[in-house]
Amino acid sequence: MADFIQVGVTALRDPATGELLPAVPLYIRAEDAGAARLPASEEEAAGNWADALADMMKSYVNGCRAAGVPM
Repeated sequence: MADFIQVGVTALRDPATGELLPAVPLYIRAEDAGAARLPASEEEAAGNWADALADMMKSYVNGCRAAGVPM
Protein backbone atom coordinates (compact mmCIF):
# COMPACT_ATOMS: atom_id res chain seq x y z
CA MET A 1 0.00 0.00 0.00
CA ALA A 2 1.35 3.44 -0.95
CA ASP A 3 2.09 6.11 1.64
CA PHE A 4 0.25 9.40 1.22
CA ILE A 5 1.02 12.96 2.34
CA GLN A 6 -1.75 15.45 3.05
CA VAL A 7 -1.11 18.62 1.04
CA GLY A 8 -4.25 20.59 1.83
CA VAL A 9 -8.01 20.56 2.19
CA THR A 10 -10.88 21.56 -0.03
CA ALA A 11 -14.57 22.14 0.51
CA LEU A 12 -17.42 22.49 -1.95
CA ARG A 13 -20.39 24.80 -1.46
CA ASP A 14 -23.94 23.56 -1.09
CA PRO A 15 -25.69 24.61 -4.31
CA ALA A 16 -28.96 25.24 -2.47
CA THR A 17 -27.68 27.34 0.45
CA GLY A 18 -24.20 28.45 -0.64
CA GLU A 19 -22.75 27.28 2.66
CA LEU A 20 -19.52 25.31 2.77
CA LEU A 21 -19.83 21.54 2.94
CA PRO A 22 -17.46 19.57 5.22
CA ALA A 23 -13.79 19.90 4.28
CA VAL A 24 -12.12 16.99 2.49
CA PRO A 25 -8.36 16.39 2.80
CA LEU A 26 -6.21 16.37 -0.35
CA TYR A 27 -3.38 13.83 -0.61
CA ILE A 28 -0.52 12.97 -2.95
CA ARG A 29 1.47 9.75 -3.03
CA ALA A 30 4.71 10.10 -1.07
CA GLU A 31 6.67 8.72 -4.03
CA ASP A 32 5.31 11.58 -6.18
CA ALA A 33 6.16 14.28 -3.64
CA GLY A 34 9.76 14.59 -4.83
CA ALA A 35 8.66 14.95 -8.43
CA ALA A 36 6.32 17.80 -7.45
CA ARG A 37 9.22 20.04 -6.36
CA LEU A 38 10.01 23.11 -8.41
CA PRO A 39 13.37 23.61 -10.09
CA ALA A 40 15.70 25.77 -7.96
CA SER A 41 15.19 28.87 -10.12
CA GLU A 42 11.40 28.62 -9.92
CA GLU A 43 11.51 27.90 -6.19
CA GLU A 44 13.56 31.08 -5.67
CA ALA A 45 11.09 33.09 -7.77
CA ALA A 46 8.16 31.69 -5.77
CA GLY A 47 9.91 32.69 -2.54
CA ASN A 48 10.52 36.21 -3.87
CA TRP A 49 6.86 36.48 -4.86
CA ALA A 50 5.73 35.33 -1.40
CA ASP A 51 8.04 37.87 0.26
CA ALA A 52 6.60 40.66 -1.90
CA LEU A 53 3.02 39.69 -0.97
CA ALA A 54 3.94 39.54 2.72
CA ASP A 55 5.45 43.05 2.50
CA MET A 56 2.30 44.38 0.81
CA MET A 57 0.09 42.81 3.49
CA LYS A 58 2.27 44.26 6.25
CA SER A 59 1.96 47.74 4.68
CA TYR A 60 -1.81 47.31 4.44
CA VAL A 61 -2.16 46.24 8.08
CA ASN A 62 0.11 49.04 9.31
CA GLY A 63 -1.87 51.57 7.24
CA CYS A 64 -5.15 50.33 8.70
CA ARG A 65 -3.75 50.56 12.23
CA ALA A 66 -2.44 54.09 11.59
CA ALA A 67 -5.84 55.15 10.25
CA GLY A 68 -7.66 53.56 13.20
CA VAL A 69 -9.49 51.06 11.03
CA PRO A 70 -10.47 47.97 13.07
CA MET A 71 -9.04 44.71 11.77
